[in-house]
Amino acid sequence: MEYAGRTVWPAWCLGLLLSLLPAPAADAVETLFEGHVNGRVEGFEAIDPAAFRAEPTTERYYTELWFHEMQFVNEGLIVIVNVQLHNLGVSHGYCDSYLSVSGPDGIIHLDKDSFKPREVRIDSKGFGISWGPHRIELQGDQYRIRYRGKSIQADLTCRILAPSYRQGDGTVRFGKKEQFVTYSFPIPWAEVAGTLTREGKTTTLKGMGSMNHDRQVLSPRKYMNRWRVVWLYGTDATVSLLRCTSPDLEGRWVQRLMVAERGRVLFSSHDFLYEESDPERVAGSPIPCPRRFRIEVVHGDDGLRGGYSLTRIQEKKDVLSDYPYLFRQLAKLITKETWSYRFWADFDFEFTRDGKTRRIQGAGTANFIEPVPAE
Repeated sequence: MEYAGRTVWPAWCLGLLLSLLPAPAADAVETLFEGHVNGRVEGFEAIDPAAFRAEPTTERYYTELWFHEMQFVNEGLIVIVNVQLHNLGVSHGYCDSYLSVSGPDGIIHLDKDSFKPREVRIDSKGFGISWGPHRIELQGDQYRIRYRGKSIQADLTCRILAPSYRQGDGTVRFGKKEQFVTYSFPIPWAEVAGTLTREGKTTTLKGMGSMNHDRQVLSPRKYMNRWRVVWLYGTDATVSLLRCTSPDLEGRWVQRLMVAERGRVLFSSHDFLYEESDPERVAGSPIPCPRRFRIEVVHGDDGLRGGYSLTRIQEKKDVLSDYPYLFRQLAKLITKETWSYRFWADFDFEFTRDGKTRRIQGAGTANFIEPVPAE
């Protein structure tokens, strides 16, 4: 699975090569988040262990990920931990993972690992996955990440603030071949604390973060190639947004917007206005990055209006740069160059519910991914 441009493992090279071949006629999207009702959300006020659990299959294109985004404002660090189960190999049940750290200097420190099925252990009760020396697990309202990479080690605990959520069945279904992607949000908002060790130096961290758990059985030819993802945490509420699309969707975007406060989800929509403006050139890249983003969504008497603005690009990269050299050269012959920017942003929203309007402000992070336009 590819989330926000992060598919970095040699075991994925075969899958990506398939995605570069000429695609067959596009399949229509049959359903999108079936059962979801836009607007105010009622009843989501608890952590749901089922939202965390792995659901591996023997399907050829099965992939499943737990994507953790964590931001530490005082240190200016963005930390990503991605854990992937998949069947893109000669047998079922591989686990690939990485931990990335970026700071104000613009340097991305990446530690990645890959394990064969026999080295992966999924807990039969509750939620826990161990792969090699690494582990993620849920214990009550505490979610723990232990990463023991060669160059980076981390022990991080997430105290979950907002309950698990999914829009309807969370699923986008493609055509008549039973291919699908399911998006869920076990941890929309958490306080994150712990330690991070790089090159023998340990730093104590305290910040905010989230975790999404996504699952799919989908040909690599149909992977999403354009992304807009936002993680915004205020003092008493959070706003998250995801938009992605692929050539198969023929201009249609899969969207997910959510507003939550401590202890409950308040509002959600997959039908909202999203605008980008003030594009600026980024040194060393052919893709400009917008500096301002506006969001407006109203359902009934409730709604969210406002936006966010870029303050500093912290990561910029051609997404193929994560692949081995020879593979990159082959890929460049037959695919579009695609760039990813991960940046800090200031945000300011007015949110209305139950006849009352509140302001949600603060700083957060975003990811903008765009292929180079065809000439």
